[in-house]
Amino acid sequence: MWFVLLLAAFIIWIFYRLFKFWIIDPWLIHRDLWAQGIPGRHIPIVGEILHVRKSILAENPLEHSTVLAAQFGNYYRVSFGPVARLDTFDPALINGVLKTNARAYHKAYIMRLVLGVLLGRNNLLMAEDEIHAQHRRLIAPVFQHQNLNSMISLMVDITLDHIQKWSAAAIVAHHDNKSLTLNMHEKMARLTLDIVTGCVFGTEIISDENVHETIYRAVTESLELMEKRLYNMIAIIPIINRLPLSSKRRIDKCISEGKNIIRRIVDDRPRSCVGQNFAMLEAKIMLALMIRRFRFELEPGQKLVPEIVVTMRPKYGMWMRVSPR
Repeated sequence: MWFVLLLAAFIIWIFYRLFKFWIIDPWLIHRDLWAQGIPGRHIPIVGEILHVRKSILAENPLEHSTVLAAQFGNYYRVSFGPVARLDTFDPALINGVLKTNARAYHKAYIMRLVLGVLLGRNNLLMAEDEIHAQHRRLIAPVFQHQNLNSMISLMVDITLDHIQKWSAAAIVAHHDNKSLTLNMHEKMARLTLDIVTGCVFGTEIISDENVHETIYRAVTESLELMEKRLYNMIAIIPIINRLPLSSKRRIDKCISEGKNIIRRIVDDRPRSCVGQNFAMLEAKIMLALMIRRFRFELEPGQKLVPEIVVTMRPKYGMWMRVSPR
């Protein structure tokens, strides 16, 4: 008898939590935003997911946001599945959220849910408030110019190594009366990974193809799987997002492989952190060396479609004809 009552209570609790998550919570948020005069609309349960999915299938992922902005203005309320959102295109409001009143805002639920699985909860990207401030204070010295300048020669060497490989491939293609066509999105991602890995952990790691390939594959595959789960609403449904479905097992495997590789790298040698200044310096060196050696031309018929969920990248890659100057 007691078992039946406990089971019934548990089932009722589960249904209440789901009903609260899907119906009550988003409705209350939209009601409060509406009371403040914020325009928008609330579609229960699915929110804007179907419209966003339609835009993505039409290979124009920004179309839906453009339509909403034209209809409601520079800020409006919508839902992404059961998650209520306040979207804004107003630079002043964006500055207030990201800078002036940054401590009053926290990471979005979906961002914490998706990226938290891949990156953890207490790192610089995902941490909040005092923990985030503490992380920034700890890594601030690494952003000083003298530290970045010491990495320039290594960045140049790694970039030149990749350029030499492309030059060799271009010579072979020329002998065969063909043009060299490369997916520059993938090539730049791998070059960036080599530079970051070399500057942070040492050049010995770059020569280990297994480490390089495992990190690249684990990150790209897990992000793709998380994006698919997000649009199928699996990633945002409590309880269901923890079930050992096929995609969940593959994500866990990728995360485990990535952690094992990183743990091995960290155990092998000291490490440091990198940031925006590092990325800008890296980009300038890469582009300066590449443009001096090659001409780049988009492959005829190349479709440039932005794919935007957790990251933004070209959906079909960035295929370009590469020829020596």
